[in-house]
Amino acid sequence: MKRLFAAFLLVVLAVPFMVEADKIKPCFNKVMPVLPYSYKQVTLSSPGFRSPVADLLFINLCYLTGNDVFNNWKERKFTKEEWSRLIDNVSVIERLDPYYFDPLYYLGAYVSWKVYKNKRLLLKINSLLIKGSRYIKDWRLPFLVGFNYFYFLNDKIRGAKYLEEASGMKGAPSYLKLLVPRLYAESGKIDFAIAVTYEELNKTKEKPVKEELERRLRALLAIKRLNEALSVYRRRYGRCPSNLQELVRVGMLRSIPKEPYGGRFFIRKGTCTVWTTSDLRPVKSTPSSR
Repeated sequence: MKRLFAAFLLVVLAVPFMVEADKIKPCFNKVMPVLPYSYKQVTLSSPGFRSPVADLLFINLCYLTGNDVFNNWKERKFTKEEWSRLIDNVSVIERLDPYYFDPLYYLGAYVSWKVYKNKRLLLKINSLLIKGSRYIKDWRLPFLVGFNYFYFLNDKIRGAKYLEEASGMKGAPSYLKLLVPRLYAESGKIDFAIAVTYEELNKTKEKPVKEELERRLRALLAIKRLNEALSVYRRRYGRCPSNLQELVRVGMLRSIPKEPYGGRFFIRKGTCTVWTTSDLRPVKSTPSSR
């Protein structure tokens, strides 16, 4: 009881001091500049404290990207030069502590979305994430690299490569096993997509994932078969058929194979290759299609 009373009294006595402290707290009227970190200066001024200094520098980065004025917490708008400096500052933090995961995740999961229109900055981010993955064995780092490549940079082949790496790491979600073959297939690498799907089928033990991979494999094999028939048609007639039914009419196919996802196969006119309206994903049924 005495302790409770003492604690209550301490709080009451502290209130006037807290009120006065609030009146004299610093208030910034200008936006804080994004200052470049110097690895050389940091290591000379704080030898032996690399990890704690890395923490402090990262906290400062988070503060800068979280607000523009001390009393006005909101997202700040940065110039391209400031974003570039922020990315360089993360590079300094990672040199201080190569096993520091959070700054890399901050780059891949947050900064990438802010600079997605700038190819140079995205490649800069990917370079740091790739370098970090040499020290930190976390599936999220190659996943973020792969995501940046296929989503922002429209490089599905490179994206699939890093997502494939991520899918084989501990803790990676099962959907990556399905995403990788689809990216290869969308890029026209059907044979590679089939090979990756076969590989994942042999490794996967989860029944739902295995069933989905088997469906993916059926679709890919059907696309491969149709593309082979297209190649024969083009060599024989010197042109691309107007539709897949034409392959049936000239006797190159008995029928058009069923699309496992509920879509339909069609010919891409620009490349004269086969793809599917489902994009290798389940098609939701509509009242008119039932």
